[in-house]
Amino acid sequence: MDILITILMFASISLLVYSLIQKIRKKPAIIWLKIAGISFGLALIISGFSVGVRGGFAAITFIIGACATVKLILQFVKKQSGKLKTFIVVLIAFTTYTILDNVIPYSTSVESSDGNVTSQKKPAVDVGKVDAKEESREPTHKQYSTEEIKSLFTIGMSIKEFEEKKEDSKLKVRNYNNYDPAGLYTFDTKDGQIVVVVLNAKEVIKVETLTDEASLGNFIKDEENRMNEEKRVAKEEADRKLKESYENNKQKLEGSGDSVTNKVNLKSGLAFFDFNNAGSRNFIIHLKDSSGKDVGLLVNTIGSYKGKVSATIPASGEYYLEVKSSGDWNVAITQETPLVSESVPGTINGHGDDVVFINIPSGNHIVKLKHTGSRNFIIKVNDQNLLVNKIGSYEGSSSHVFKDSGMHSFGVKADGDWSITIE
Repeated sequence: MDILITILMFASISLLVYSLIQKIRKKPAIIWLKIAGISFGLALIISGFSVGVRGGFAAITFIIGACATVKLILQFVKKQSGKLKTFIVVLIAFTTYTILDNVIPYSTSVESSDGNVTSQKKPAVDVGKVDAKEESREPTHKQYSTEEIKSLFTIGMSIKEFEEKKEDSKLKVRNYNNYDPAGLYTFDTKDGQIVVVVLNAKEVIKVETLTDEASLGNFIKDEENRMNEEKRVAKEEADRKLKESYENNKQKLEGSGDSVTNKVNLKSGLAFFDFNNAGSRNFIIHLKDSSGKDVGLLVNTIGSYKGKVSATIPASGEYYLEVKSSGDWNVAITQETPLVSESVPGTINGHGDDVVFINIPSGNHIVKLKHTGSRNFIIKVNDQNLLVNKIGSYEGSSSHVFKDSGMHSFGVKADGDWSITIE
């Protein structure tokens, strides 16, 4: 059918060209024009007017332009007059053809003579071939009953086995895998129910049957709450273990009254000391190196004491503490920073001598400080940069440039409540 339409279209164009030649030769051409029109009309009828009215006009303007072009060439060859008029016809014909065929978009519907909009007819398509193509593009899903699906996926099944059975069964699955590394999958059954399979990081932990989408939505919300709670508990447990490990790795010393401790090995850099004293009189601690040289006064107070201090170790080697006390005392020493720390922006509150660790990005930050005690209030960053050195209650702010991102220690000396806010 397509071949016949092509032949008729080609014949109509050829006859129009031939009629033009006959006209130029001053011979009868009307018969050829009529035959060309009949041929074009037959082509339209056979094609079911798929070319459309606009397509027909486009074809006619193209034919007129082609014929006028031939005439223009002959006028130039024979040096005849009227070349300008013929050129104008060529220009108008091909411009009209271009507008009709390319510029104006085609519509998928046409208006009938009675004003109703009808769809354009399209060439017949082999439905079997289309179905075969779509089938090759889309996987074929199998349908199972609720009990069949529940027998496929059981509680305790490993993630690997779950994935293998899911693929082999060719089930249509919806994945709500927003709980990495856990996951939630749903399977629609042929009896109208929904089977939900929930996994954690290792295995299948739940297989539930739901009746509709509303119950599925409620189930998902409950699972989100459960998973968030499990994450919170897991984080707290991980933080507890980190703190426990941090405390267990400290070097610990203890004694009673005035004492000189055993030597401990310290590396160059920051060291942190956590003291407790039960005496009621002076409690004074000096840090000394192996030769007896005083490295720094760590504590100088009266009465019972509980606090943390930091000191800079000048060189790696052996060091000891010289203690003056009227009661039992103990100290835990570490040079490690805790894996759990505060972060900015935020506020840290405390009381008395302490060392806090804050994870700070590099750059300029506003630091706000507050103290309600009556004695010295001193804060150093990494035992080097002095933020404040006042006596009594204090409230103020300043800007501070942190050159490096990461953990920074804030050594606080105070006798009352204090707070550090970093923005």
